[in-house]
Amino acid sequence: PIRKGWCNYNRAVCSKETYSKLDHLLWNKLQRWGYRRHPNKSKTWVNNKYWGTKVEKPKKPWEAPKIDNWVFMTNEENYLPKHAKTKIVRHVKVKGTRSPFDGDLIYWNTRMQKHPEMTSQKGRLLKRQKGVCAHCGLTFRDGDLMEKHHITPRSLGGNNSDKNLELLHLHCHDTKHGKKIDSSELDTNPF
Repeated sequence: PIRKGWCNYNRAVCSKETYSKLDHLLWNKLQRWGYRRHPNKSKTWVNNKYWGTKVEKPKKPWEAPKIDNWVFMTNEENYLPKHAKTKIVRHVKVKGTRSPFDGDLIYWNTRMQKHPEMTSQKGRLLKRQKGVCAHCGLTFRDGDLMEKHHITPRSLGGNNSDKNLELLHLHCHDTKHGKKIDSSELDTNPF
């Protein structure tokens, strides 16, 4: 999980070469570990025990299956994914004279939805709400803290599906869940 998280974090920069180099270094370390673990076995035996071929089924019936040789694995389900298999997501530069203060909210909301650190669920909610907070009606800006709010609370049988969620500003979420206190219930002398 740590390797995968690190790869996902760095996938927005040009890192394919770095991932390939890391795969090569890791392959060398695992190969030497296997030979050291089984000093009385041949290298062919060690390679057959720890290294295999991973076949990925094609998504479309007319495509050929993807074959990946030299995968560190025990069986088809338990294998060590390669760094280079991480999909690179290109960072799109801001167009020409665009500015967050120019009033083009559609452009900036579209950019925010595609941001690499934006979760896919938050991106879908942002698109559904057209970039507007469900509580106050103001547009989400870059740097605003967004919270997912359950329309039907989970304690009352609600779930985490998109239909039961809406995006709110952090302060709007706090006010929505804040308790209303009646002034008559307050103690006039708290000391």
